[in-house]
Amino acid sequence: MNIHPRALLSCLTVCLALHVLPAGAFGVDVCYNAPDSGLALIRNCIGVEEACRTSNLAPSGELSCRAEALADSLSGLTGTNSIIGGRSLVHSDSTYLMAQLIGYTPWQAYQVMIYDEATDQSDYFPYDQLGRQMLDDSQIAECRASWGRSMPRHCLVLTPVMNGVYKFNDEAGGMLLHLHSRYSPNGAPPPAIGFPTDYFSAENARYEPLVNNLRDWAFDLRPDACVAGILARGESGKGASNRCEVRDRVIKSPQSFFAAGVSRLQIPFSSKLGTLIVNEDERGTVLAADRSFQDYIAPHQVAFAKLGIFLHAYADRFSHHLCTDTSWFRREFSGNYDSRYDSRTCAQGSHFLWHAWEQGTYQEGGNLDPQFQTMRPTLEAVYAQLVDHARLRGIPVTEGLEASAIVDRLVDVLGTYDPQTRLDAMVALMEELGAFPLPGHGSAINLSLEQWLEAAGAPGR
Repeated sequence: MNIHPRALLSCLTVCLALHVLPAGAFGVDVCYNAPDSGLALIRNCIGVEEACRTSNLAPSGELSCRAEALADSLSGLTGTNSIIGGRSLVHSDSTYLMAQLIGYTPWQAYQVMIYDEATDQSDYFPYDQLGRQMLDDSQIAECRASWGRSMPRHCLVLTPVMNGVYKFNDEAGGMLLHLHSRYSPNGAPPPAIGFPTDYFSAENARYEPLVNNLRDWAFDLRPDACVAGILARGESGKGASNRCEVRDRVIKSPQSFFAAGVSRLQIPFSSKLGTLIVNEDERGTVLAADRSFQDYIAPHQVAFAKLGIFLHAYADRFSHHLCTDTSWFRREFSGNYDSRYDSRTCAQGSHFLWHAWEQGTYQEGGNLDPQFQTMRPTLEAVYAQLVDHARLRGIPVTEGLEASAIVDRLVDVLGTYDPQTRLDAMVALMEELGAFPLPGHGSAINLSLEQWLEAAGAPGR
């Protein structure tokens, strides 16, 4: 596929005018077309053909596939296609299934899942297995306006809006949950690392403040989460305190849209530091601090919501490792921070094509170079964190589970190219393994939302 340079420039101009960089998460893979579009309700979110879903491409073929992935993705950002929503079967269904198998109740697993997914989109509301929105826009608006214990019970299947963690919010630092750089304690590029690796190890933790900070928050080792994981310096200027950096400091994250050799145009993103903002509107500011967040989302439980946010950022560390591994930030004399994002591995054409090499792509057997095989290590890592969190919360962990066998089945399902077939296979796997399906899916397809909530163990009125 060839894209005329003028058309590509037009796409870039729109993107720059909106001041957003399409720094997605683990690729949203199951997308929904508008019912009046005349198209199938479910489609692949990045609509490149199956022939592009391999790293074994000739240079000309890879260039064409990159252009196709970029153009299709930008069509979603500019509203020129029929997509009205979507979700990631990694952040959502896979997490929901693994949590239940480990021992979480369906309602606990659902809360983890919807806050995991909302970290990408800024909110969550459900679609059924056929791609139909389960609450109409007026019902969703009513839920948001009356959120709390007095709202209709069916509102529990949604999340409130969380615009601060949204992947396109650079000012509040939400973007950095999805595409962050490593930290340089001394101003020089951090040492190279292999893939996959343990981001929480003693060797890596000092260079990986964001995922470590979020994990500490999710596991009750601190009461809040910080923008980019950055803590305030101690009074002596050495070491760090346990407090987030002050709000009047910023982290600059300039990023190139095109790869080196095409254009070094950089988009000057800048985020205020301090405690991470979950949501901010005319009603006030909600912080990623336990009490503030719990008051905002009740009757949802903050323990599972903050776990979902952490798991999302953690999975994205794997998904975006080619960019993050070679990008870094440092502290300036002013007390602000500046980032160096790699102009080649963070370029958006590569970024979107690499997302097309996740769900809907056969991961192994020579189809993908090992550096692009992100699915298995991500699922294994998320599974391990779910187990650790269950033990922290006193949730009995199911005995005799084989994590590798569960991940094998998930990788097989997620590699299916056709999105409806992939979703159907995920639902079938969920029921085969004894998990309660999502609303409007599988054996729950005829349950009302009230009936589903009751069966899942959600709180009553």
